[in-house]
Amino acid sequence: MTFGEKLQKLRQKAGMSQDALAERLDVSRQAVSRWERDETMPETDKVVALADLFGVTTDYLLRQGTEEEPQAAPSTAAAPHKDSGRDILERLGYLAKTKGYLLGWVLIGWGVLDLVVLLLMGLGVLNFMIW
Repeated sequence: MTFGEKLQKLRQKAGMSQDALAERLDVSRQAVSRWERDETMPETDKVVALADLFGVTTDYLLRQGTEEEPQAAPSTAAAPHKDSGRDILERLGYLAKTKGYLLGWVLIGWGVLDLVVLLLMGLGVLNFMIW
């Protein structure tokens, strides 16, 4: 069994789409597709992340011909709530990397709104007491 076949089997067993796996690993869906078709191999850090995600060893993923799926390591199976916190941080990091420009627009809007309020206060339209 090749790396790609193992990856596809593990992904489908976990009920994940290629898009979902790509998002978790911060790669494109096309990269996952190329891995599953054995056209390319992922970087070492991605292989380690895949092994952790699916609860298998890197040895199982990388060795050719290994048909039997090993049991999950006790350390990953014993702390699922710890992984969920890590998963949330990974998702927030992904959003910051891909959608960070939105925060810039929010800050620009806030600054413009603040300038409008100051202008209206200076003209006497708005009478706020500032402590």
